[in-house]
Amino acid sequence: MSDVQLLFFVLAGLYVWECTGWLRRGSVAFVTWLGGNWRVVHPGALAGNPNGGFILAAPLPPLGTLLVANQLPLSFSPHGVLAFVATNVNPGWRPAQTGCFLRWEQLDGVVVHGKKLIINGELFLVAATPSFARHLKAELERLAKLTPALRGAAVAGMLRAMFDERAIESRQQEYRIRTPAVRRLSNALFVYLVVIVPGLIWYFGFGLTWLGLLLGLLALTVATASLFYRAHRALYPNATDERFTHTLTIALAPSSALRAHDALSRPLLEHFHPLAVARRLLPDNEFRTFARRVLLDLRHPARPWGISDQPEVVATEAYSRCACLKAAEEFLTLHGLAPGELGRAPVPTDASCRSYCPRCDAQFTAPRGECADCGGLAVVELPRGGGS
Repeated sequence: MSDVQLLFFVLAGLYVWECTGWLRRGSVAFVTWLGGNWRVVHPGALAGNPNGGFILAAPLPPLGTLLVANQLPLSFSPHGVLAFVATNVNPGWRPAQTGCFLRWEQLDGVVVHGKKLIINGELFLVAATPSFARHLKAELERLAKLTPALRGAAVAGMLRAMFDERAIESRQQEYRIRTPAVRRLSNALFVYLVVIVPGLIWYFGFGLTWLGLLLGLLALTVATASLFYRAHRALYPNATDERFTHTLTIALAPSSALRAHDALSRPLLEHFHPLAVARRLLPDNEFRTFARRVLLDLRHPARPWGISDQPEVVATEAYSRCACLKAAEEFLTLHGLAPGELGRAPVPTDASCRSYCPRCDAQFTAPRGECADCGGLAVVELPRGGGS
């Protein structure tokens, strides 16, 4: 293998790495190649560990779009905050959670170090991204200033905001306005590296073309970095550190410049609940399936929870989950889906089925028992005649 071939091989490997991204459990990715036909991707689609997994963005032009939404990773009540949620928007297990509980009057100093949320000098939560950690810090500080009488309404308002479809539409519209030039340059760079550079080297030789090709490459990466900086500053004005790091990397690394638009799209909707983002992007039948799973998980989270059984801890988890369930049901009703109908028992797969898991819909021949896949959750008898 020649040095030039080795260089292209390394560049291809770096590009494949840039197309992959780490997704923490509790997050859901929405991926499209041509701008339509969105699909849901959960962590662990390629490889991962108990806390998350790698996902793959569209590697070929027009390079696709990647969006990520997160469930709320904290449980709130008027009297305290808990670093644990029993629900999980992903199939399978929950991510590792600290389970720390603090009464609001105990909260004294919230610090963000990357993805880590440090409260009172101790690790409280590892968020999906640094920007999501900053968002949670702002919410914690805002709620801590309120009285218990006002805090309940503030928690409900915060959850409703996660289902605000108009806000999602506004963010998408702003993204469409700010990013076309970055995407065009990323696609132009792809064509330059995959078609133009190999063609010129093959026809004229590397010795005669390397300087001109290098200057052309620098022109494209620096231009991409400049446009990225402006778009990122408009979309994420407070993300100064991420903006500097991304801009520098894009200017110096062609593989990063090829995926510059991913760095702009991925955090766009991270403050919104996956159910609300799914409503904007998925076809009706796929959204209904996704919504049913989210609704059942909110009503019947998997066991065991593995947290303290202190009354205030249990009460905080229950309060927050009920508030989230109420916000989700209101959202579904607003969009013409009756939560009662959506959560009805499934049709028996055959005459021998006597019960089902109220969370995952698995069916069993015994009328009583537990669902092992949901951690020992008690099964429910199927109604006579099946359900719907």
